[in-house]
Amino acid sequence: MKALSFHQPRAEQIIRGAKTIDIRTWQVQYRGPLAVHASSKRRDGRCRILGFDPDALDYGALVGTVELADIAPLKDEATYQALRDQHLLDTPFPGPPCYAWRLANARRFDAPIACRGRMRLFNVDVGRDRIPSSQESQAQDSISRRPHHPHYRVTPPPEPDPDHPFVLYAIPESGNGYRIALYQWLPHNTSSPRTHLRSGDFSRSAHGAMWGIELGGGPLRAVSDHLLNALRSNGYKATDLAHAAGRDAPFYLDELMGLRLALILLAVKPLTRHDRIEAIGQGVQAMGDEEAYYWFSKCSAGRDAPRAQKALRILLSSE
Repeated sequence: MKALSFHQPRAEQIIRGAKTIDIRTWQVQYRGPLAVHASSKRRDGRCRILGFDPDALDYGALVGTVELADIAPLKDEATYQALRDQHLLDTPFPGPPCYAWRLANARRFDAPIACRGRMRLFNVDVGRDRIPSSQESQAQDSISRRPHHPHYRVTPPPEPDPDHPFVLYAIPESGNGYRIALYQWLPHNTSSPRTHLRSGDFSRSAHGAMWGIELGGGPLRAVSDHLLNALRSNGYKATDLAHAAGRDAPFYLDELMGLRLALILLAVKPLTRHDRIEAIGQGVQAMGDEEAYYWFSKCSAGRDAPRAQKALRILLSSE
């Protein structure tokens, strides 16, 4: 079978049936079934901007099949824009040569098949038993056409609360311990893949999509005071957290307290020295609101987020 490789989250969008046109600068004579390959190269920032949890996606694997129904040249900006709801790109018209590969009948494999990708079309050996039947495909199509909601790695997902866009879960671990998972909620009714936090003039500084971060062990214990402070500021008692591990209902945090806590977690996650972790926590809490929003916008999304997190660690803890 012929295969074509896509970066995530494009491969996932195709398998869901949300992306039905792929834009390429080249074309082929081939028409027919294609195995959809998810590239091994990760683009975590891009995934988050488009509302996907990068850790929940498949990489370096065949994830399903589609039918390559047609390939048509795109000669102008107007035609490219008219197809935006199908190709889902937010970039301007690249100019010729530009071709719209029309994809149909997306089917997901029961499990991804590890495979190394290649440039352009390449051949793969996929057994017939791995390709879903037409009935299974129809069932998957009905699911893939449902409106896309961001993935939370805990269930059930939180109920929308625009006034408290950060949600915190306590997740039990072996023994009596737990780790926390903090998420930024992305409103489901947004008309754009980018969502602005609601904080007056600062909202433009912190755009991004839903993302999540988990923390446990020593770093979590080192920031426990900041965690409890965020909970108290949102009407919870300190004892609530001790009994929260494994409960379905999350803690809802307002934007500013949730953002500061998120910024602390992002910066301290790779650290082990408690003095540095404490210095970062105190430094974030001492920031003005505008400065905190600025650093959050840099550290939470985009390909340069890891660099920004390192810069923040250096700034606040002399790492």
